Amino acid sequence: MSRKLVIFDCDGVLTNAKSSWSVLHEYFGSKDNEYFAELYKRGLISYLDWMIIDVALMIHSRGAPITKSEVEKAFMNVEIRREARTVIKELKKNKHIPAVVSSGVDLLVRRVCNELGIELCLFNELLFVNDELVPGGIPRVPLREKPNIVKRLIHSLNFNLEDVVYIGDSWWDIEVFKIVPMSIAIKPCGEVCNYAKYVINNLTEMLDLLNY
Repeated sequence: MSRKLVIFDCDGVLTNAKSSWSVLHEYFGSKDNEYFAELYKRGLISYLDWMIIDVALMIHSRGAPITKSEVEKAFMNVEIRREARTVIKELKKNKHIPAVVSSGVDLLVRRVCNELGIELCLFNELLFVNDELVPGGIPRVPLREKPNIVKRLIHSLNFNLEDVVYIGDSWWDIEVFKIVPMSIAIKPCGEVCNYAKYVINNLTEMLDLLNY
């Protein structure tokens, strides 16, 4: 069995929250406006523009400054999938390399990676000035650029595509499914399930797909 690079999305794949951005909107009482998502899909605004708008909506709705500790508190109830620890442990035991490429929020994705022991972890970063959340950030994984980011990661680690596994669950993962031969969608994934080579209900099922 060849050594695999196993790349996970984070939100909805390693956690019980479908979107870390939606978690923040709900917590701070703002609305995750689909209109701006559509503008981004159409290429009319950049991902950084979208980040700026999202954060501004949160601050406006809150009506007061938002501190870093409050953002961390907003993520306190987001749980890591129960089986994720076992799966990551098993992958590493068999010399595979787990990685995360997520367009989610750094304060959540970094915690998930730390708790699971995943060293290769890419995410988008919020912007804080003197501990105060401000509109902006560092878009390290813009949603539309995920395929290229995955390709660069694969190349940097000298893996062949046939030795790469990608696990996702959202519309934005479809283009990655198209370039990675062993693509896996985890339920609930709706219509997205139709674009992956394999569909699983539980992360542990992927171990069988890797010939455990």
